[in-house]
Amino acid sequence: MKKWLLLLLYVLLLGIAFINKTVIWDWMNRNDSLTLLITMATLFALFPIVPYKLVIATLGYTSGIVWASIISWLGTMLAGVIVYGLVRYAFREQGRRYLAKKPWIQSFTTTIETHPFIAIMIARLLPIVPQMAVNIFAGVASISLWRYTLASGIGKLPGIVLYAYLGENLASSPYTSLSVLAIYLLLLGIVLSLYKMILKRRSI
Repeated sequence: MKKWLLLLLYVLLLGIAFINKTVIWDWMNRNDSLTLLITMATLFALFPIVPYKLVIATLGYTSGIVWASIISWLGTMLAGVIVYGLVRYAFREQGRRYLAKKPWIQSFTTTIETHPFIAIMIARLLPIVPQMAVNIFAGVASISLWRYTLASGIGKLPGIVLYAYLGENLASSPYTSLSVLAIYLLLLGIVLSLYKMILKRRSI
């Protein structure tokens, strides 16, 4: 019963945040307290009323690439650990049912069971992989906290720095920003291709 109450509370808070997202967004843009910004970044990661990439870019525009990267990274890491802990110790069955609805998770399951650190790091690098699903999967699969945290921290960092850079420079240097984005996507493609090649060789 307590589990369902927690889920209901989450849905309720998500609804309230969505209804008031304009007010929350304006308040975040006006505030410069480091503690409050990290708290807000964590809440935006937990309650995705706006895409987190937009949160990072906005912080890049208002706070610069360095502080935006630090705040966003800490926020998303705190949110990830919270979801991981809740799923691992309280909502494992609900997590399994959620993941069962994701077709891509079956191939990912085998990979993460044999190479958990690399699999999580690659999943964090790829923008097409739902980050909440990675948090839930790690909790369901009982991957150790330190391995999950370290792999997530490394995997999230390049994308966060990129979006913080775009937020700070896209308006003033659009061509340079788009070039950086293209290079980043190219590098991601190379990393993914190499990873698939390694897995294919090991399965032979």
